[in-house]
This record gives sequence, C-alpha cells and structure tokens, in this order.
Amino acid sequence: MREPILLVLAISFIAGAFASFLTDWMAFYVVLGIGIGLSLLIPALWQLGPKRWVYLLGTVIALLACFYVKWRTPQPQVNDIAKYAPLSNVVVRGQVLEPPTLTRSERARFVMAIAEVNLAGKTVRPLPPNSPPPATESENVAAKFIPASGKLYVTVPLIEVTGLRAGQAIELSGRLYLPSRADNFGAFDFQSYLARQGVFAGLSGRSLILQGDSPSFGEWWFISRIVRAHVMGAGVPEGSLLSSLVLGGRAVDLPSDLKDEFVKAGLAAILAASGFQVTLVLGAAIAISRKSSLKLQFLSGCLCLGGYLLLTGASPSILRAVLMGFGSLMGMLVQRRSRPIAGLIVTAVLLLIYQPLWIWDLGFQFSFLATLGLMTSSRAIAQYLPWLPPAIADLLSVPIAAYVWTIPLQLLIFGKVAIYSLIANVLTTPIVTIATYGGIISGVLGIMFIPLGAAIAWLLYPLLRLTIVIAQWVNTLPMASTSIGEISIWQMLIAYGLLMAIWLGAWLHKKQRWTIAFTFFCLVLFVPNAIAQANTFQITLPFFNDVPIMLIKSQNQTVLVNSGDRQFASFTLRPMLAKSGINRLDWAIATDTQPDFSDGWNALVADAVQIGQFRDVSLGVAPKAYQSLQQALLSSKTATASLKLRESLTINDQVQMQLINQAPDIFKLKIADLTWLLIANNDPKSQQAIVAKKELLPQLAADVLWWTGGQIEPAILQAINPKIAIASATSVVEAMINQLYENKVRVFWTGRDGAIQWTPSQEFYTLRDQQDGRSPI
Repeated sequence: MREPILLVLAISFIAGAFASFLTDWMAFYVVLGIGIGLSLLIPALWQLGPKRWVYLLGTVIALLACFYVKWRTPQPQVNDIAKYAPLSNVVVRGQVLEPPTLTRSERARFVMAIAEVNLAGKTVRPLPPNSPPPATESENVAAKFIPASGKLYVTVPLIEVTGLRAGQAIELSGRLYLPSRADNFGAFDFQSYLARQGVFAGLSGRSLILQGDSPSFGEWWFISRIVRAHVMGAGVPEGSLLSSLVLGGRAVDLPSDLKDEFVKAGLAAILAASGFQVTLVLGAAIAISRKSSLKLQFLSGCLCLGGYLLLTGASPSILRAVLMGFGSLMGMLVQRRSRPIAGLIVTAVLLLIYQPLWIWDLGFQFSFLATLGLMTSSRAIAQYLPWLPPAIADLLSVPIAAYVWTIPLQLLIFGKVAIYSLIANVLTTPIVTIATYGGIISGVLGIMFIPLGAAIAWLLYPLLRLTIVIAQWVNTLPMASTSIGEISIWQMLIAYGLLMAIWLGAWLHKKQRWTIAFTFFCLVLFVPNAIAQANTFQITLPFFNDVPIMLIKSQNQTVLVNSGDRQFASFTLRPMLAKSGINRLDWAIATDTQPDFSDGWNALVADAVQIGQFRDVSLGVAPKAYQSLQQALLSSKTATASLKLRESLTINDQVQMQLINQAPDIFKLKIADLTWLLIANNDPKSQQAIVAKKELLPQLAADVLWWTGGQIEPAILQAINPKIAIASATSVVEAMINQLYENKVRVFWTGRDGAIQWTPSQEFYTLRDQQDGRSPI
C-alpha cells in the first residue's frame, strides 16, 4: 500500500508544477478545486486504493510545487547586464559557460556569465609586460569597466571561437540587445526560452579576445578526439551522424539540412542522446563485467553512466535515463526487482526539484512520455500482433508505443505528424543499434589512438549512408509530413486520460474494448480539428519587416498573399500553416515585386506545401528573376498566371481580389463585409502618380487601409476614408499616425502589435493582446 501512496504524492508534485503556467491565484484555485474533487471521487470509485487523506495531502504538495516553480523562475538582478540594453557598442568580460555550437546562419553561439562591462565600447587588449599605462586620462575613462552580473546569449563569427572552450575567460565586443518576444501567432518565443535559462539579454559579437590560458583538459578533449575519429573514418556527413548517434546533438554540430531530413522523417529521437544510448552503454558495461562480482558490475556501470553524462551534457533526457539506469544498478546490487514506472515518476520528481523549469522543456516532456509508453503499452501492443514472429512484433511494438504516447503532445506543440515515422523507425532501429555500438567502440579507440577509431568508423560507413538514404526516401513519400492542426489542451488531456484508462483499466484490456477506446482516442485528437477547419473564417497578418503578408482561411479555401523571404517562409510561415492544419494553398498571390521574393515561395514548395493556383503581377515582366520558382511550380503541376488590370479574382462568395492599378500596384480585397485596400508601395513618386489619376481616386474607398507604414498623401487618405488602418511595417511615420488619429481611424501595425488576426466574432485582435493576457511564467 505504501507504493501507491508515494506514486499519488509524486504525481501530485508533477501536476502542480504543470499548473504553474496559470497566474498565482488562478493556479491556487484550480489546483485546490481539482485536488478536493479527486479526493472525493477517487476513494469512492477505488475503494482498495489510497485513503482520502492521501489525495488531500497530494493537493497540498501540488500547491507547493506550483509556487516552487514560480519561486525558482529566474529574474534579472539589480546589476544584470540586461539593464544596459540596447547598446550599439559595448565590451563585456566574463566566462564561457558552454561549448560553442553552430547556428543556421553559420555563426557560433554560446552562453557566457558576465563579470564586467565597459559601456564606452572600447575593446581593451592585454598590454605587454612592463608596458606604460594609458597616455591620457580619456583613455582611462574609455577603458573603465564596471561590475555587472547575469548571462548573455552570444553569437559571433565562426572564426572568432577557434580554440574557445567552456570555462574560458573572454573579452567580447559587440551590440547588446534585448531578445524579442514572438511576433507571430504560434511562433517560437525566443525571449521566454532564454528567460527560463536566466538569460535576459543577447550580444551580437564582433571580436573576441581570450583572457588567460585556455583550459588544457576537460570533457571537450575526449569529445574532440571521438568526433575526429568518426569524421576521419566515415567522412562528412556520415561521420558527424555517427558522432550524433553516440553523443547526441548537444555535443556535435550536425549539418542543418541533414538534421531537417531526420526531423521530417520522424527520426529526430535518434539524433538526441537519450535512454536508447544510455541503455546501450549500460548494457555494454554489464556485459563486459558479467563474470565479476555484483559490486564490480555496479561500479563499472556507475562509471560508464557518469562518464557518458559528462560527455553528452546534463540534458533532461540524459539525466532521466542515467538516474533510471542507476536505479536498475541498485536493484541488481541488492537483488531486488525494480519497479520501472515508480522509478520513472520518482526520477521526474527529483529532476523537477533540481530544476523545476524543466517542466516546460520539450526534451523532458517527450522523453518521459515516450518512456512511459514503452513501459505501459509495448508489451500489450506486441500481443495484438500474433501473426508476426515474436521478435518482429517486439521490434514493432517499441516505436508504436512511443509514437502513440507522444502524438498528443506533438499535435499540441507542432500541429503535424510524420505519417511514415513508424516505418522509418522500424527500418532504422536495427541499423542504428549496430552503428551506435560501433560508434562507441570507435570513440573509445579514438580516444586512445585516432586512426584506430577511424578504421572502425570506416567500416560503419555503409550503415550510416543507408540510414541517411532511408530518411531521405521517407521524405519523398506522399504526405510524408502532414499538418493536422494545433489541438486544444482539453483534447490532449482527454487523450492521455484514455491512454491511462487503457493501461490501468482491467475492463478495457479485452481486445474489442481496447480497440473501441483507442478509436475514441483518435476521434478526440483528429475530428474536432477537421470540423473546426471546415468552418473557420479567419484573416491573419503576420509580421515580417515591411512586407505585407496575409493568410486567409474561408470555407475550406486557403489564400496566401506574399510569402516573405526563404528564412521567414521556412521558420515562421511553415510552422504557422502546420498549426493551422494547412497542407495546401488553394491560392497563392504574389504582390511583392522584389527580385528575390520567390525565395519564400520556393521554400514552401520544397517543404511539400501544395499550391493550387499561383497569381503574380510580375511573372510576365521579369521571368529570369522567377525561373527557379516557375520550374518548381511547373513540377508541382500548379496553374500559374499573371494578374491583369481590373481583373477580379473570385476565391469564393466571401473573398474577392482585384488589381485596380499598376505602377504603383494597388489591390482591392472584398473579405466578408470589409473592403481592404492594399498599397504595397507608398513612396512619394508613386503617390504622386496616384494623385494624378483623378479617375482612380473614387475607386480607393475602403473600410481597411493596408500599407507599409510610410506617409500617405492627404488626398489619397481622404479618398480611401478608412475606418481601420493596418501597417505591415516595423515602424510607422509619426505624422501618419497623428493624421489617422485625427480622422478617428483605428490603427494597428505589426511592428508594435505583432501579428494581427480578424474573425467575424472577435473582429481585430493582436498577438500582443494575447501575450499580455497570459501569466509571465
């Protein structure tokens, strides 16, 4: 009876930590209400289980956990470096906290702890021994450093980090800035991500000077020799992949394009050091020492776990696996059978006590859910595959169990699934197992003698190449990555409730009942989104510099006006489409006539976004600028044409679009009961051309003015006579704002408000309104 009590209290702690995202008093009332409700309901239904006082005590623990997370949330100190931001030129001194890694833009990044700051921005290079002091007092002032504290997220040119190690003291000059909040709905919130690590400012570095001697020895020495052995033997990218299989992505910089291939194929887990690698390391240690005493087996296992932890870094998934591996060793030593599920839950509590903010770490969440799925469901799934040989059934059941238990969280966060993930995992698991074992042997030999380790890596090249080919092949299959749409939190909770019921409920263990419960699980996850998407009528104006971009969802028709550049399309627009459940653009309309505008469309087509109809005002004007885009659209069988003057483009009975003027281009959109006027180019010369066309001015009347933030001539503004003005711009001319306010026009602009949305029920609302209504946690 003692074990169920401990499990209830441990789960209460985890649930309370999750509730910390609510505001203080709301968290208190929600946790208290749910706790009291469960204390009344569960003992009545489960009479042989823990008594009512256990659930009441669990409620108290949940409340304490909730406020413990809030208490441990980092806050800037009085002299934090962030209080000086932004500054265009600053010099800081401090210590590197983690090894540099590579960004997608081929710059190095790392986090450093700050000790001093020079606000004058003068880099002070070390003086030779016995050199005279600065010649003038002004030099002394310029070189003055003052104490500071906190951490900085640093990016610098790659050449600057040559020889840089964790623990190295450095002096760094560059631009100090405050990380920005997410500017678009569903976008990655970089500011919150850094804040959870206690980082409240960033520095775009220009030059770096090492202070003192570099560390002569450390875990980096072992890592560098392992990676050199792998790359020397298997080449690039196969050698880098082998290092990632052994050490994980935190220790090795895998090429971004290869990493994307594995993520799209649903194979991201094999690139992250986790329980799979820890199991192999621990299994190898026990196998080698199996003829020794239990104490020696325990000692060798602990040494291997500790060494692997030092090499890969203390990520939540690795710590979870190492702690559970240590628990298994303890069970072996005392000759007692371990209880994996109890160990998993206790491990989660210990890690959250150590670092409570890991409750929001996706690696922590996915690692525990996948492990729980393997423990609770893999054996049952294997039993429902009786037509397969037992070994094959066991092989299939492992990825199926992990996939089923992680898919609700995946849909909540990303809104899409890798359809062929199970096939990819089944095909690659045997290959990856052999390659990882070989990579460990190669790494150990490489530490002693690099060419010897490289010889083993060379033998593994065919397996590594085959793994990459499988990932690439899976991504070529139809609908390899399908956008389902972001599910609601209630859908996720019901889905996990059903999985728990299937696991714990003896009544559901029969095949027919289990099938009914699993069918309901699928209905909860997928049907509400399908119904909602069929009835959604929504306009979204994302923020991207000064480019007007609009996404329209109406009556199962999706329209995208402009795509931005390649980076915006890949890392902001594509995730936004996935979270909206959009796999196909029925209409793609390009009003931006910049020569490189096609990069964004190319990125979408390359990412398997289907486009039904493509319209452009410039395809016939400068075909060379769009040659690659035209070829991509032709290959995807997309119908293309140029918009003609006065031509009305009818999407459905709710959405129409018309090009009412060329040079400058002016578009009129009829969306529901609102008339929009898009003026994509409002430079003075273009406006003079508009004013000169007297017959054009009456056609400009619209409810919504949509422009890029510059000053608009009074005659044009009077002709438009808008009720609402929306600027897709980083900033808006102050005189223009005053002019609009004088005319009692409601003004939005994406640079201030973030992305803007409109629905028939909510009218216009902004991302900043949504963010300001949330808890700072």
